[in-house]
Amino acid sequence: MGNMKRYFEKGYAYFLTTNTQNKNPIFREDRYCHILLVTIEYFKLILEYKLYGYCLMPDHVHLLLHPYGRYEPSYIMQMIKGSFSNKYNKIKNSTGHVWQKKYYDEVIRDDKMALNILSYMHNNPVKAGIVLSPDEYRFSSYGHYFGGKTEKALIEIDRYNGD
Repeated sequence: MGNMKRYFEKGYAYFLTTNTQNKNPIFREDRYCHILLVTIEYFKLILEYKLYGYCLMPDHVHLLLHPYGRYEPSYIMQMIKGSFSNKYNKIKNSTGHVWQKKYYDEVIRDDKMALNILSYMHNNPVKAGIVLSPDEYRFSSYGHYFGGKTEKALIEIDRYNGD
C-alpha cells in the first residue's frame, strides 16, 4: 500500500495518541515529562495550534489540539516528536527511534466528543493504576479544568469551549 496520506479537515480539533518505541516507559521520569511539555508549548506558538488537553502516560501521550494555522496535525506531531527525540537522545547519549512511527488521530466532530475525549485522557492514569484520582496526576491537563491537588500548571492550555 505504500505511504498512505492522512486525511485532514481544516477547522476541527484532533485527538492524537502516540506511543514510545517498544512501549519504553520514558515518561515515568519527570525530567522527560517536563521536556516534552515544554516542547509541546514551544511548538504551540510556532505552529499555530490550540492545546485543549494532554496526558503523558509512561509509554504514550494523548493530545487534544486544534490547528488554526497552515500546519496539519501530521506536521505538528512530526515536529514535536522529532524535537523531543533529539533532546532525549542527546541527554541519553544515544541514537535511534524514541517514538513509534505511526500515531492515532481522530477528528473531533462536536462538543460531546471533545468532552468525552478530555474525560478519557484525564482518567487514563487512574485506569492504568498510577493514581487513585485524576487530580493526583501532575502530567495531564486535568487541573486546568477542575483544579485539584496538582500544583500550578506546568504549561498553558486553551480551555475547550466548543470552538
